[in-house]
Amino acid sequence: MEQHLQSAFLTRLSRLLDLTGPERDTLEDLERHPEQRRARAPVFDATRPDDRIAILRSGWSAVRVRTGVCKTTIAQIYVAGDVIGFDDLGFGTPPHETTMQTDGSVTLLNRTKFLALASTHPRLFDILVSLASLDTTVLFDRMHTIARLAAEDRLLHFILSLKARIEHGNLQKSDRFPFPFTQQEIGDALGLTDIYVNRLLRRLTDSGELERSRSYIRLRNQKAWEERLGFRDRYAVFDENLMTPVASARHGR
Repeated sequence: MEQHLQSAFLTRLSRLLDLTGPERDTLEDLERHPEQRRARAPVFDATRPDDRIAILRSGWSAVRVRTGVCKTTIAQIYVAGDVIGFDDLGFGTPPHETTMQTDGSVTLLNRTKFLALASTHPRLFDILVSLASLDTTVLFDRMHTIARLAAEDRLLHFILSLKARIEHGNLQKSDRFPFPFTQQEIGDALGLTDIYVNRLLRRLTDSGELERSRSYIRLRNQKAWEERLGFRDRYAVFDENLMTPVASARHGR
């Protein structure tokens, strides 16, 4: 059993589904040939055709939308256990670049092999589609904060959302969690300047509401933040009961 838990991807799905033996074997097969990537190394290049899907086995990754030389938006963030490229299935060339945010590893597989899960293991495919939809909803929430909330509230919501995302794939919860972003990158995700982000982080740190230590952050008053923002943890209400039943998954629809 322990060997299965070494994969964040398998661990995450094991928490959501009571996996059958064939389902577990299939998931392990998908990750059979991981490739190491250094921080800032490309996963998908927006200038090169690519017909693959990536499973982020370890580390963090981010999608960057670039306009000109100096204008960059961090549109999507991935953590270990996520599938990268699901939203790009309609494109022969990735519409935006995806790079590693930290050192880590990915498994790249042909889209055809991945999409075959729809017929061979419909329950697995259902939940992966649902997780992709969940991530899109979280992205919509961030878009709303950027358009309607004050700068500090944007930052607080961003921190809470990342913490919720990490906890969805982890067996343990903690008020201290990884936060591997520079002030410039936080600004790129929230539409703020790095100077403004520095000011916000300093105020929150000085007030004792959060602690920062290298690439980690600790929340001191999470409940008050959630109440202040009306924050909704989308991952906490994910309904895996909507997936194809086990019997149907074994015998086909």
